[in-house]
Formats: sequence, structure tokens, C-alpha cells
Amino acid sequence: FSAIASLDDLGNPEVIPSIDDNRKITASAIFVDGDNVIVGDKALNYTKDKPRQVVTLAKREMENDVEFDLTEGKWVPKSEDSTNLTPAQASSLILKKLKDYTDGVEKAVITVPAMFAEKARQATLQAAKLANIEVIELINEPTAAVLHYASLPGVEVNGRVMIYDLGGGTFDVTIAEVKNKTVNVTTSRGDKYLGGKDFDQALVKILDKKYFDHFQVNLDLDNAEYLKKAEELKKILTVKETSSITINGLKGDLKIEVSRDEFEESIQTFIEKTKMLIEEALEASNMNPKRINQTLLVGGSTRVPIVTKSLTKLMGKPPVKGVNVDEAVVSGAAVYAGLKSSSENLSEGQQEKLNQVELSDVCNFYMGTLALINTNRGEQTCNSIIIPRDTKLPASITQTYFTTRENQTSVECIVTQSEGPEEDREFVNVIHQQDLQLPPNRPKGQKIDITYSYDTSGVMHCTFFDVDSGEKHEIELTPATVQDIDESRKFIEKFNIE
Repeated sequence: FSAIASLDDLGNPEVIPSIDDNRKITASAIFVDGDNVIVGDKALNYTKDKPRQVVTLAKREMENDVEFDLTEGKWVPKSEDSTNLTPAQASSLILKKLKDYTDGVEKAVITVPAMFAEKARQATLQAAKLANIEVIELINEPTAAVLHYASLPGVEVNGRVMIYDLGGGTFDVTIAEVKNKTVNVTTSRGDKYLGGKDFDQALVKILDKKYFDHFQVNLDLDNAEYLKKAEELKKILTVKETSSITINGLKGDLKIEVSRDEFEESIQTFIEKTKMLIEEALEASNMNPKRINQTLLVGGSTRVPIVTKSLTKLMGKPPVKGVNVDEAVVSGAAVYAGLKSSSENLSEGQQEKLNQVELSDVCNFYMGTLALINTNRGEQTCNSIIIPRDTKLPASITQTYFTTRENQTSVECIVTQSEGPEEDREFVNVIHQQDLQLPPNRPKGQKIDITYSYDTSGVMHCTFFDVDSGEKHEIELTPATVQDIDESRKFIEKFNIE
């Protein structure tokens, strides 16, 4: 789901409702029919008759080189000269739709999952460019949410807090220290392939089993209509112990009853995954559950009763309630947009409210380079970490390396990213690789200073500097080349958006 919010004159965030149905939360779905696209909840109406033309879960695919195949109805590896939507292009259509809910949107803060890799963040920036939005900054979703909680009147958030963010497609858990209106993020963990849609899939499997038991025929598990039905069922089971729904399959209609116990048993694996990630985050922060003062819920999927039940048991106290969990992230993003705006663009009321709020975030990955290192097995090319995970942002760190050969005329400028402190090059992602040319006829051991600067958007800037000659290779990890952006923009602009 997606949403857009802005600050009112008193500095309070307001979620802007859809111009179609006055809802504040919009389904991140797109129905593609030739050059016509329908974005939002109305797109889901086509899951029954034209399910393969409904594009969903673009956010999960942002770091992957994929496209949505409208004939197969799924994300597939990207091909050359394709006319299918990439994740960034699909996201840009959603952003364009949200822009239409109000006037004059030129700049925005955009939220991303805390565990979004560099490539996914760059794809998000590309989506914003295609939608003609200047990105003030990217902000991690749980960080935005705690910022919203901390700035609310009447909601007391202080001390060590845990933000449990379970949305439609992704999960993040973040530990932060909150004092008055100052928020310091300590660490985040997460899974970008765990969310409410997985709960829906689990329900579809229950429906399939019961349909098979009755008719000895399976349902088409790829049919998006069944996912839509499962989502309806899930919502009912959050407030009722049992519910029934009519499913149409190859042998006709069947009314199927599902209990909350059956549903919760089917998603137990996912709940256990979230608990493991909580334990990782607590360990990284040198915390235990007793030292966490409050657990804050974020994301619509936290309404599933087993979430509160398992968190209460794990943390020894129930999570904080009293805010709209669907709107916490976007409301926090609006507060952050105010914090990042110059005072002349803010009213007196906004300035007064925002002057009370401070925020610091951390790097959620290990950023490094590949270098020749002496090990107990001799010299080997290993991953050398420059910015450790959980480093406070913004950060700028310089490390010195040396050329390894006589008459060496180039060094490979390699930027790596990993979730753990990996040394093995096989377990890291190379997000940039290019040569820096060096002067000839020099002995080995020439100093190469590598500087990584990581801003509060979680976006990297890197410099590889040959100290003796002054030659440098600067890397601005940008969303895409100008040509790619121009070509994508032409492709996107051919669509008529409803």
C-alpha cells in the first residue's frame, strides 16, 4: 500500500485522501491495458477477469533486474528492448497517482524499508525522477514511524523503544532511544520478502486444501482473485474467530469456513521469522526484552491478533496502541520533510512544532571494498569493511590501502555491500566496479585513500584517491544514466493514468 501526507499549518501531519474514493491508503497495484493504466484499489477489481494484467509487489522487486510480464502475470528476468514495466517504472506510476491527490507536489521525502539494499534505494530515486518528484531524502520506514509516534501529542514515547513494522510486503524491526522529542536509531533488522501478502498466500493454501478435499481438484494458486479473497478473509479473522467465503474453482462454487486458529497456525513460520529478527536486533543493541520500555506497532499486518499475542509473550508487555498503524510511516515522513525544509518555507506553527523534534539514523549494511589481505592461508582477495553496520549517519570514513605490484597502472574501485561482517567475496554484493588509472613506473606500496560517505538517505558517495599523483575516481551512486531516465520517462508518459 502507498500513501501521501503533508504538514498542516500547526506542523501536524495529515494523510491526503484519494480523489477516487476518499481513502487515505491506496493499494500499490496497477492494471495495464495497452496504453491505459489504472492505479490503486480500482486496479484490483480486474484480478478476477484479467489477473495477469494486474501488477503488484513492485516494491519487493526494486533491487532486481526484472520486469512484469503481462502475458504470464508475474515478474520475470528483464530482457533487452522490453516494453514491460520495471519495478521502478511501476513505482513511478503509483507516485504519479499519489501526486494527483493534491496540488503542487515538487519535492518529497520517500520512505523505504530499513533493509532496502543500495540498488533498491537507487531504483526508488529513479521512480521519483520519472514521476517528476525531487527527493528531499529517503527515510527508513520504521524510523519515520517512530518519528511520528514521538511527535504525537498525548502519546508518551520515551526511553528504549522497539518498532515492529509489518506491512503488506516487507518486515522491519528497529531499536531506538527516544528522549523527549529526540529520536536516536540504534539498529534495524528485517526481511524484504515477509509481509501481509505472505499471510494471504498461506490462506489461499488453506482454501485450496479444503476445495480439494471436497472436489478432488486444486485451485489455480497463481490466480490473483484468490489472493484478493484471502485478504478479505484475513481482515475478517482479525476481529472474528471464524469466517466463511465462497470460492469459485474448476468444479464450481464452494463455501469454505476458516477459523482464526487455522489461519494463525498457517502463518506461524512467518511470525517465528519476525521473532528471530527481533532477537538479532536486541543482541546487536546489547539489549534484552526487559530493557525495552515500549514496542510500537507499524503496518496494517500488525492487526493480526497473533502478532500482539507473540510480542506480548516475547517482550513481557503488550505493544503500544492508539495510533493508526497504516498511517504512522507516511505521517512520520511528513514530519521529516518539515525537519529538512528551510525555515522560510514553514509557518510559525510548523517551526514551533518541529523545533522540538530531532532524529538520527544508522547505516543498515556493512559497506566495504575488495582488497588483497594476508590471511593464515596466504594472500587472498577479501572483503574489507569501511563503514560498519549501525554506524550513525551521516558518516564519512577514510581508510588507506596500498598498491600491490611494481609498475601497477590501475586499481579496481570496487564497492561492496553485505548484511553481515563478511570477509569472503562470495557473500557480498558488488554494487560498483570500475578502474582508476595510475601513473606508470612506480614501486609497489603507493597509498590509495578510500573515502565512503553515507548520507541520512542511506545513499553512498565514494572516492578512491591516489595520494602520490592526485588522481581520483569519484562515485556518485546515481539512480540511472540520463539516457536511461529519458528513455524510461518517454515510456511512462505514453500511459493514460486513471
